[in-house]
Amino acid sequence: MPYHRIACIAFVAATVAIVSQMSSVLSVLEPKFAEPIPNVTIPVGRDVSLPCVVSNLGNYKVAWIHIDRKMILAVHKHVIARIPRFSMSHDGQKTWLLNINGVRASDKGIYMCQVNTDPMISQVGYLQVVVPPNIVDDESSTSSVAVREGLNISLTCKAKGNPEPRIVWKRENGFNITVDRRKKVEKQHGNVLNLTKVSRADMGSYLCIASNGIPPSVSKRIVLDIEFSPTLVVPNQLVGAPLGTDVTIDCQTEAYPRPISFWSFQEFRNMIFSGPKYHIVTDENGYKTHMKLTIRSLSPEDYGSYRCVTKNSLGEAEGSMRIYEIPRPFQNPKSTSGLLNEAAHIDLNKKHLFLLLFAYILTSWPFT
Repeated sequence: MPYHRIACIAFVAATVAIVSQMSSVLSVLEPKFAEPIPNVTIPVGRDVSLPCVVSNLGNYKVAWIHIDRKMILAVHKHVIARIPRFSMSHDGQKTWLLNINGVRASDKGIYMCQVNTDPMISQVGYLQVVVPPNIVDDESSTSSVAVREGLNISLTCKAKGNPEPRIVWKRENGFNITVDRRKKVEKQHGNVLNLTKVSRADMGSYLCIASNGIPPSVSKRIVLDIEFSPTLVVPNQLVGAPLGTDVTIDCQTEAYPRPISFWSFQEFRNMIFSGPKYHIVTDENGYKTHMKLTIRSLSPEDYGSYRCVTKNSLGEAEGSMRIYEIPRPFQNPKSTSGLLNEAAHIDLNKKHLFLLLFAYILTSWPFT
């Protein structure tokens, strides 16, 4: 084989070897991701940093993209998105940080870190933003709800948050909730609380409590008013009392809306007010009222019929009671020992009288 042909073959072989070695070196120096982007869960309002760790970056550039927004956020150290809360930082080695200040619910989603190689390389991480529950007043029942007794009513409570909040209903006073006439429960789940054929016993404050595992839980207080016409009970319709004493009569009423209540004497001819002669006490407890009237130092004119009257916008009720005269009680009888002493004293007087009579007979009788 001629010498020049051997030299040519040797040159080609050496060239191939050099190219192969250069390709191997270049392959080793290609950018690659040293660590995956972690999935991060962060409460709303906090700050967070997403890391993208790249080896052998060289002259290539790192870019961050928010897939959900379809938005390029940053390229290298320059922020592209016009969101002041976003910034970019580099630790001087391999880690490129996408920083988000005051995280909002809209920031959640998939974030991509991309290197502009050919072909492009990328990796993604997920940012989960958790939001504590918040009750939406515009989509919930008002703070005060009124319904007529015997009708049905639905109370609504809507809440937002991430994860989706759960709604629990309770009564503020700790009583059971009457879902229908045959079922009573301590608490009820769901956005809507349905109450069937409500009664005055269902009146009160109901708490809608929203929670999703992210503190704090929140609640809304809804006052349920049951409207009904007045009812009235008179415990004692006949009351006896002697002249000169004080006497108290009373009646018990139930009504809502709040009624106007008063006392009168002798068939409404005289409405009674507190003063030197009369003392009126009214104790209110929710829709219940206990009315008491005390007449001081009874005179003959005070005996007769008294009326307890209560009225509201739905109706009225009244009850009557009569005060009549009874004699004053006798004085307390004397004790047994006192009676015995008096008896003994009377007995001695009888003996003394007998002796005097006997002496008189002896001195005046004519003896012969």
